[in-house]
Amino acid sequence: MRLFTPALALIALLALAGCSGAEPAGVASTRDPTTPSPGAAVPPSPTPTAAPTASPTPRPTPSASPIPIYHPAPYKVAIEAGHGGPYWWGSAGRDAGGNQLIEKDLALDVALRLEALLREAGYETLLVRDGDHTLTYFDASDYRGSLVAETQARVDLANGARADIIVSIHFNGSSDASLRGTETYYNPDRPFGLESYNLAYFVQRELIAVLSDLGHDVNDRGVRNDAEVGGDPENAHSFLLGTNGGFRPLQMPGVISEALFLSNADDAARAAAEGTRQRLAEAYRAAIDAYFAWLPSQGVLVPTPTPKPLDCCGFSFW
Repeated sequence: MRLFTPALALIALLALAGCSGAEPAGVASTRDPTTPSPGAAVPPSPTPTAAPTASPTPRPTPSASPIPIYHPAPYKVAIEAGHGGPYWWGSAGRDAGGNQLIEKDLALDVALRLEALLREAGYETLLVRDGDHTLTYFDASDYRGSLVAETQARVDLANGARADIIVSIHFNGSSDASLRGTETYYNPDRPFGLESYNLAYFVQRELIAVLSDLGHDVNDRGVRNDAEVGGDPENAHSFLLGTNGGFRPLQMPGVISEALFLSNADDAARAAAEGTRQRLAEAYRAAIDAYFAWLPSQGVLVPTPTPKPLDCCGFSFW
């Protein structure tokens, strides 16, 4: 995902109509891919006969009924590895050895590690994508239309599986190589705003703790409103977390996490290390644990049975 300042959001959103083969800036979890350096591998040019990059996994039918958020364990976690397929790279950068790093690949790597950790801990899981593919045909000549359709398919998948939360895993990017750090986005204006905020808080807290423990020079960019990354020009919020015209929204709390900037040399070097990605997965798992430990305090999961009358001295108090 490419970082993008609020001051530029309106300009970029107005420019969306003119985008064709390039991914538009300002759409959460669908940012424009960083242009690879000369000599680097580039995505193939689209052709009318390009094969769809659809997942072979059957997708549940979207649920029209509300998903109950407050209930006892087990909980189901939807893990969304950002981007995927030949035309939807996300951000890119290089490690210390000059090897190219692609957001879609690193996000999937962390997602697979997280899924294994959660299953080991007793959670039910949903991997929105489990390989380098999209769920829908991604037409690079209609980038914006494709990314909206693909995001809708991912939202429908999470809703159909009746997940309790969704965690969208990304790595950031910017044309300003000095930008670095960690940030987590949520939508305060939809149902589950409080729950999404707390999930974002725990994710941000655990990521910062892990990166600090690894000796990284962390830059805590905080929990942020997803309106900063944009969506439909008529609705500032992202497609993934927002409620945009003609778009079926998520029915559970969710966050978009940006662990590190691939466009920053220091952050990219850290993200390139397999050990770092394992620790990031552990941080997401710890944050999810913390969220579900916090959740019962906000609602009644199981009604407390009425106590029986106390007996004393041959008569009842009631």
